[in-house]
Amino acid sequence: MKFSSTVNILKVNELETGVSGKTGKPWDRMTAECALLDDDGVLECVGRLVIPQAMREGIKTGVYRAGFALVVPTFGDQKGDITARLTALTPVPVKGVPTPPRAPVAA
Repeated sequence: MKFSSTVNILKVNELETGVSGKTGKPWDRMTAECALLDDDGVLECVGRLVIPQAMREGIKTGVYRAGFALVVPTFGDQKGDITARLTALTPVPVKGVPTPPRAPVAA
């Protein structure tokens, strides 16, 4: 199952690294601080989005249509849980803020 949402990536965090306490294997993770927007561009909530390794190159702030797929991890804290995984980011042009009309100039 695939679905999409509009996200505003506000900040791309530094790559986190570590070693699994259970397996002893190294791991890394990149996240981004994001605002989730509704279809009208109104803020719904904020949170952290995990960026897949294949999408890390060149990721930057901006507004995107984010594609997701539902997956079931086979390891880690979410093993067996149905979760959403980021699969695509397509830039969305930001609409300009309309300029209010000027007040008449007094002569």
